[in-house]
Order: sequence, then structure tokens, then C-alpha cells
Amino acid sequence: MSQRSGALAAKPVEPALVGNAMSKLEDQVRDAFGRANEGSGSPDELLGAVRMLVRDLKSAGQPPEIVLITIKQLCGLPLAIVAADTDASADASQTKQISDMMVRAAIDEYYMKRRAPASPDSPRPGPGDLTPPAR
Repeated sequence: MSQRSGALAAKPVEPALVGNAMSKLEDQVRDAFGRANEGSGSPDELLGAVRMLVRDLKSAGQPPEIVLITIKQLCGLPLAIVAADTDASADASQTKQISDMMVRAAIDEYYMKRRAPASPDSPRPGPGDLTPPAR
């Protein structure tokens, strides 16, 4: 497809990543998604698995669209969104709600900025302390 069409061709994950660690993370996402849809798993389990996979794919240099395609493919979700998919009342199924939650978590995780750990000597604000830290 041409680039003008806006379609994305998924580039394969680097061969070094196809090892046990990546396949284990993929299996965890796939299994957690299945359990969440069956009602035997928790959303937290699924979100944790998705976030770990997103971090690994991002650290491997995968762009956000490839990360989302990978996660959707692992869970057997459609890659394209149709107009009815954007209408909250069109499909209120548990699978749709879980997949929407999973995609939002993947996007949030991909763009989350990690804070550098604070030094042990730096003062920590107490609860309710709105004073900005000293520079």
C-alpha cells in the first residue's frame, strides 16, 4: 500500500526479541486477555501484562502503531476501527470494554515518562505539602 493511503505495514520485531522473554510476555498478554473475557482473570493482571510488553517493545525501538498492532493481533482483535466502534452505545460487550481498556493502557504506557529515582538525601514532601521542591 502507498504511504498516502495512511495504512501501516507492521515491521517484524527484531529477531533477538523473538526469544523466550518476548514470547513469554506475549503469552502472558494473550492468556490474561482470555481470562479477563471469561471472567476468571482480573483487569489488573491484563493491564500489568500489557504494560510489560509495551515497555519491552518500546525499548526495542518499536513505534507506537506497531506496539498497538502487536497487542491487538495477540488478542485476536480487529486492526481497523469502523464508525460503529467509536459509538459507546453500539457495543457494550465485556470484550469491547476490556479491549478498549487494554488499548488505552498500552497508549498510556508507551507515552509515560519515567521519573529518575530521587536521591536518598533529597527531602520528600509530606502528604498535602504543595510547596515546590527546592532547585
